Amino acid sequence: MIQRIGYAVVVLAWAAGLAQGRSPNIVVFLTDDQGRGDLGCYGATDIRTPNIDALADSGVRFTDYYAPSPLCAPSRAAMMTGRYPRRAGMSQFHNVSSDPYSPGLDPEETTLADLVKPLGYATAVFGKWHLGSAWEFQPNSQGFGEFFGFLGSCIDSFSHMYYASVPFFHDLWRNRDEVFEGGTHMTDLITRETVRFIRENRDRPFLVFVAYNAPHYPMVAHARYLEMYRDVPRRRRFHIAMLAGVDDSVGTIMQTLRDEGLTNDTFVFFSSDNGAANRSNREEGGGSNYPGREYKRSLFSGGIRVPGIVSWPGQIPAGQVRDQLACGIDVFATVADITGAPLPRYRVIDGQSWMPFLKDPKKSGHEAMFFEWAGQRCIRWGKWQLVVNPLIDQYIHRHNYATAEGGRYIFLVDTEADPHEHTNLARQHPEVVEKMLAMFDAWRLEVGQDPTASPMFREDEFPEGGTDIPPAARRAAGLP
Repeated sequence: MIQRIGYAVVVLAWAAGLAQGRSPNIVVFLTDDQGRGDLGCYGATDIRTPNIDALADSGVRFTDYYAPSPLCAPSRAAMMTGRYPRRAGMSQFHNVSSDPYSPGLDPEETTLADLVKPLGYATAVFGKWHLGSAWEFQPNSQGFGEFFGFLGSCIDSFSHMYYASVPFFHDLWRNRDEVFEGGTHMTDLITRETVRFIRENRDRPFLVFVAYNAPHYPMVAHARYLEMYRDVPRRRRFHIAMLAGVDDSVGTIMQTLRDEGLTNDTFVFFSSDNGAANRSNREEGGGSNYPGREYKRSLFSGGIRVPGIVSWPGQIPAGQVRDQLACGIDVFATVADITGAPLPRYRVIDGQSWMPFLKDPKKSGHEAMFFEWAGQRCIRWGKWQLVVNPLIDQYIHRHNYATAEGGRYIFLVDTEADPHEHTNLARQHPEVVEKMLAMFDAWRLEVGQDPTASPMFREDEFPEGGTDIPPAARRAAGLP
């Protein structure tokens, strides 16, 4: 649901019943390249995640939660702003660069920190930023009072060096200052800083974005977690060893909230920025997106349908499993709702607050959601999911922008009957395909004409096109 905001609107807050009338704290956990099949509460049997499972037991677990993009930076930008990646100025063919002094999220955008800071909130982001490393794009320029972590896309967890391309460089910062803590695992550093921040701000409302770089490449885990899963095949072993550290850290942070008497005053959300990645050149990539197909970068469910868990004891019911359509763009509107923060003026906010349907399971989520990446397009509408030009069976380093052919170019899935996305129903339901293609075109036109949309941070090098389908692909799908 798109909300056009012409003037500041103060949204009814759900904080009225909080202890001493304080505004709710916000804790957002975001993992990196984690699939639905990587948590016990989503059916994994080869990994133990008791703390994240307990978080799900204390609140609501979404079955139909989607990351806004199948790639890191666009997904994070959308969560930070409540706007689809395209509207927030993210390129549809390029990730944000990890190179020093690189541009990223438009500073004119309103972030989660910008949203709540005027209300007296302490704000912090710890861990992975990946929304620009030049001065004006860094967290301290985007509303966050504190930052500890790295500015790029990935680092070695012990040395905090960026090894993905030459030249290598060190990437660990406290606010604007480079710091050196070689030998301490990044997951532990993120957790340490979050615990400190919570304790130092226990007497005022706070928002903290806890952005783990696990289980993203390079998968460098503590020896104790590797030993814990010594009988698991190597690729899977390294992946879940990284997540074991995250689960322990979630437990530590949640215990801190309990120790400080803040559990009932704190809204907690846990998710991943996109689905698990497939095999790397180093033979990493043991994540599971079960039951969806494909991986990160694909607009099949494996790339975008990820874990989503909300907990707020006393304010939302516990032990619930919900199938309303939800997306990372909704975090912004939900935070505005529960804090009473006015939504930004003259901005189109694509997300919607979860509070109405978290409190009432009869209420619905999004009617439709839209996704795009590297020549692919996806629409989720009710039980239907349509993927155009999907990325199919590609290794992570093969960036082929035209992947599907013939009968696979237009792929319609009934998500209820076929959660594994094996059967293409496009020929059986051409009217559904045409309806969804029209919905996508209307959405793209609306975003393209939106004067509040941020300019692309980087010029695209590839033609975007619309949803025009090659004649052969239309014939293969049974379309006129």
